[in-house]
Amino acid sequence: MKTYQGWRGPEGTLVTVDGQPLEPRLDLLSLAAEGFEWGYQGNGPGQLALALLADALGDDARALALHRAFRDEVVVFLSGDEWALSEAQVRRAVADLERSAQARADDGVVEVPMTLEELLNKVRGR
Repeated sequence: MKTYQGWRGPEGTLVTVDGQPLEPRLDLLSLAAEGFEWGYQGNGPGQLALALLADALGDDARALALHRAFRDEVVVFLSGDEWALSEAQVRRAVADLERSAQARADDGVVEVPMTLEELLNKVRGR
């Protein structure tokens, strides 16, 4: 089982998986080329959410679909200069998010995991 750890210091942030730097996965989506962050809603925390999900799930499509919700429900609550999450914690949070999304869908609510601009570009074939 993998362990994810984050540290914030004078020279920036470092996030590792089992002691090795976590790949930011800018190839999937470039939200924050300057690096990871946590503790608030923003691009740095969004990049962290995406990277954590892509690594823990091994499923790029699910990581892309869930990264905003994971940021808002998990990464925003990572506080301070150090934190740790297990792969099991990440997977439990994903299961909770997917159950919530299914419950909303059952209630007739559809959530589109992209911005309006991204949706319009997709519809327009760009």
